[in-house]
Amino acid sequence: MKSERSSDEIYRAAFESAHADLTEISAEFERLSIRKERIEKLLVALQPFVTLKEEQSAAGVPASGRPAQRSEEPPVEPKQELEPMASDPFQRRVDHVLGIGAGIRDVRKYTRQF
Repeated sequence: MKSERSSDEIYRAAFESAHADLTEISAEFERLSIRKERIEKLLVALQPFVTLKEEQSAAGVPASGRPAQRSEEPPVEPKQELEPMASDPFQRRVDHVLGIGAGIRDVRKYTRQF
């Protein structure tokens, strides 16, 4: 009887944990859906400018209206942003255990004994 209660508690705890993860995933999905809609609206709004720029570059005139000039400097590539934390709660747990998570700091930076 006692082992039955403990197994019920284990299953209940696992269910509650899974339900909390599902709630978090659903909230993240909604946030990403809203962001996707905003980006799609932005793309529709910027489409005329992109089309104009493509037409001007095909004609050999840059978007600024001045003739193109060659520069000796190579184009500067944008810096890659750090990969955001995984939105998957299970992956976050794995990252945390492996020391990859955003909250994990290198202890050697803060203590002298290492």
